[in-house]
Amino acid sequence: MRHRSRGDRHEAPIGVDGAVGATVSPDPAPVPDDAAGTIARGPLQARPPEARIPARKVMLAVLGLTVVVVAILSSYASALGNPGPRHLPVAVSAPPAVLGKLGAAPQFGVYPVPDLAKARVMVEDRTVYGALVLPRTGSATLLVANGGGHPIEAVLMQVGQQVAASRGTTLGIVDVAPTSPNDPNGTVEFYCIVFLMLGASIGAAVLGKLAGPVRGLRGALARLGLVLAYAAWLSIVVTFFADVVFGDLVGHFGLLFLTLWLYVAAVCLAITGLLALLGRGPILLILVLIALGNPSSGGPVPRPLLNGFYSGLNPVLPQGAALSALRGVQYFGDQGIDLGLLCLLIWALAGLGLLGATVVRDAFRTRATSAP
Repeated sequence: MRHRSRGDRHEAPIGVDGAVGATVSPDPAPVPDDAAGTIARGPLQARPPEARIPARKVMLAVLGLTVVVVAILSSYASALGNPGPRHLPVAVSAPPAVLGKLGAAPQFGVYPVPDLAKARVMVEDRTVYGALVLPRTGSATLLVANGGGHPIEAVLMQVGQQVAASRGTTLGIVDVAPTSPNDPNGTVEFYCIVFLMLGASIGAAVLGKLAGPVRGLRGALARLGLVLAYAAWLSIVVTFFADVVFGDLVGHFGLLFLTLWLYVAAVCLAITGLLALLGRGPILLILVLIALGNPSSGGPVPRPLLNGFYSGLNPVLPQGAALSALRGVQYFGDQGIDLGLLCLLIWALAGLGLLGATVVRDAFRTRATSAP
């Protein structure tokens, strides 16, 4: 018979709940992730259905953007794709037979002049785009002004060479308004106009959205100051780069800045007034300016080489008016800038009128709501 020592202890296996005879599992059964998540977070929540792409709206947006792109492409192609002279104003000093032949051509609008001096004055003051002087003896002279557009020189040179050859003489060419050596094609002023239009229109729309609705006369004056300050900043930066940095438009910093400022202010005010009065519409006006204003300005193609529709829009829309004024300042001693500046002033006044109409409308609404 065995006796246990007093120090020996008898240990019975104890289960989890303390029940005798139960055994402890060395490795608890793994709990599925979903079950663990259920225990920790409660019952599983049903996931919301994923948002579906509105196919109809997407297709309409794609179709609308395609129409806009095709319209702009068609407008540029129609205006600038095949330029040709249509009643191109030309001063001519030549025998009656030559005058009659050129006058009968629909491509030219002939201004008879007595001599070379008068022809030069008419080219320099932008009454005509060029001049052909054919004396009774000696060589013929063709006066051009490439600052007004290089394609004019090619058209007049072809005619001048034909006339000179028929009389057995040579043709000399004199450029009375040459372009800048850094911009021989005269395209920088067009780029200034195009990109300033984008900066002016988009900037005015963004500033209008950020500043909110125009409230009363004080709000209108504050918005006017904001727009004019933005126009001045944008214009002076572009003038600085075109004149000082690139050296393309040099020698007329002050007048170039003022011309560009009036142009940017006119576009900004038109957008701002439309947005303040209607709360919408700037996008449509911006698209009109892009689709019609840019190509009707002509760019490197002067107005007489555009077709009738775009030639008619040229002095009415701000891009054509600004480009004409800019060329007058840069190449023609400020000649012929009055009509362009008048057009820009009208656009600016129209924007001010819309802004004023907003103030008057809000005043009537306030009076109507406050009346007993």
